[in-house]
Amino acid sequence: MPVYNYTARDRSGQPRSNVIESATRDAAIVDLRAQGLLPLKITEQKRDGDRLNRFSWNPLDYRAINSFDIEHEFHQIAVMLRSGISLLDALNQTIRHCRIGARKTWERIAKCIQQGSSLTDALQEHSVFSNFTVQLVHVGEQTGHLHTVMDQAAEEMKASRKIRKQILTALRYPAFTLLFAIGLVVFMLTSIIPEIKKLLQIMGKPMPPITQALINVSDWFMANGLGIGIVSIASLAGFILLYHWPPSRRWIDRLSLRLPVIGHVLRLSGTVVFARAMGLLLRSGVVIVEALETMEKLHVNKYLASRVGIARKRVMQGSSLADPLQFPAGYMPLMLNMIMVGESSGTLDEILLEMTEYHDELLQQAIARLTGLVAPVMTIFVGGLVGFVYAAFLVAMFSAAGGSPS
Repeated sequence: MPVYNYTARDRSGQPRSNVIESATRDAAIVDLRAQGLLPLKITEQKRDGDRLNRFSWNPLDYRAINSFDIEHEFHQIAVMLRSGISLLDALNQTIRHCRIGARKTWERIAKCIQQGSSLTDALQEHSVFSNFTVQLVHVGEQTGHLHTVMDQAAEEMKASRKIRKQILTALRYPAFTLLFAIGLVVFMLTSIIPEIKKLLQIMGKPMPPITQALINVSDWFMANGLGIGIVSIASLAGFILLYHWPPSRRWIDRLSLRLPVIGHVLRLSGTVVFARAMGLLLRSGVVIVEALETMEKLHVNKYLASRVGIARKRVMQGSSLADPLQFPAGYMPLMLNMIMVGESSGTLDEILLEMTEYHDELLQQAIARLTGLVAPVMTIFVGGLVGFVYAAFLVAMFSAAGGSPS
């Protein structure tokens, strides 16, 4: 935001000089008066060149607009709208101070609004704005509370980003450890164990059973390593193709919800996403059928999305919301029970937002348990693997030295 130098008088008539950060000069005057100051002079600080013409040496500044940019700039636009600034002026301020890579998107949105389009229509032209965000903005324009819904949309994006980050953080360590273990096994089977085999053959000593078993595995791997590599790459490519084919994607996502430990985390995550987004949409005035249509597109898990689509059709036929959402390995039972209560009492939006807080806390605990469980398991696995190779080597060396392997 721009920074302004000001000279003012306080309630006692004493002169005051300082700086204030505000969206516009008029907004700065309003802020100063709210502080009990009478502005006498206010000027914008000169910057080191206009940011619109500034070159950045950081290549990351040229990335296309992303959800973090939208989250940050929605908050800024909401603050400016709350201060009485028009939407077009708020967008122009955003263009002036946003990241270089995001500027083109905001310029196009501002141009659409100058040509008479609504903000909803302008956002719909850019796929980076989710259906949920567009729906909230549409409600805000209809009700005249655009600044409120933009804040809500930014908070939802922040919450979703936080959930994704937590899940990825929980899975990052076991994934890295597994890859490290695979690399370690391949290195030992192709480099270390063949050398041990040569050494023992030179000594002419009989190999202990544990060493012979390790060498047999190494020989098999060396003979079939190329085939194993080709099959592994083909399997990975096949999985990626299946994951991007809608019918198999739904089956994979459904199976993931049934996995031990990880499935519970994914179910909690889906429950939090549903409760938060549905609660915000209903509180903003979106009818339940339209809210379910938005939720169907918002879910990353395509199986949950398909079940929400089924629920939307059933609701259109006169069913309650809770009944079609009850399916095995789906949403958490407590939320479904409370949805029944909310439908009966007419406070569905409030109950969904309460369920968001409750299940979000459970999600944090589940992620912590997952991290605490997987870390020692993977450590034991890798340690046992390395220990087995060293044990086989030491037993062989002891046998070669003339001792008894037992």
